[in-house]
Amino acid sequence: MKLSKFISFLFHPILMPTYTLLLFFQFFPIVAQYMSDEEKTIIVRLTIIFTLLFPLISVYILKKLKIVSSIYMENKEERRWPLLITIGCYYLLFKLFEGFYIYSDVGKLLLGAMLILIFSAIISNFWKISLHMLGIGGVFGAFLALQYLFGGDISLIIFLILCAGFVGYARINEGAHNLKQVYMGFLLGVMIEFLIFVF
Repeated sequence: MKLSKFISFLFHPILMPTYTLLLFFQFFPIVAQYMSDEEKTIIVRLTIIFTLLFPLISVYILKKLKIVSSIYMENKEERRWPLLITIGCYYLLFKLFEGFYIYSDVGKLLLGAMLILIFSAIISNFWKISLHMLGIGGVFGAFLALQYLFGGDISLIIFLILCAGFVGYARINEGAHNLKQVYMGFLLGVMIEFLIFVF
C-alpha cells in the first residue's frame, strides 16, 4: 500500500504539465530548436507557477475552508472547485503563451491539458473518472502524437506505457478506482492530447 501511495504521489495529475515540458525539451529538441535555454527556463518556471504552485495554494485554502478533505480529492463531489480553479490557471498561462509562434507546440500541450481538465470537471459531476490516469494518458497521448509526427526515440513511449501501468495498478490497489474508471481515464487523456497535435 505504501508503494501505491508513493506512485500516486509521484504521478499526481498536478505534476504532469511540468513533467511533460521537461520530457518535451529533452526528447524533441527539433520542435524547440528555435528556443533559447533562457526561454525554455522561463516557460518551465511559468508552468510550475500556474499549473503547480497556484493550484496547490488553492487546494490548501479549500482544505482550510473544509471544501475538500485532501489533495487527492477522492470524492467526486470535492473535485468541482479545485478543477475549475485549475482550469482558470491553465487558461491564464495559455493566454501568456498565445500569439507566439515559437511557443505553438507548448501551447498545444497546454491546450490539451486544459481540455482534459474541462472534460474531467464535467464527467466528475456524474462519475468518478481517474484523474491520475487522465493525466498520464494525456502525457502519453502528446508524446505518441509527437512520435507519429517527428519520429524519435521509441524508448520514451515504452517508458510512458510502463508508467501508466504502474499508476493504474496503484489507483486500483489503493481502492481509489475500479478498472473501468482507470481505463476510461487513460483512453480519454490519450485521445484528447493526440488529436490536439495531429489535427
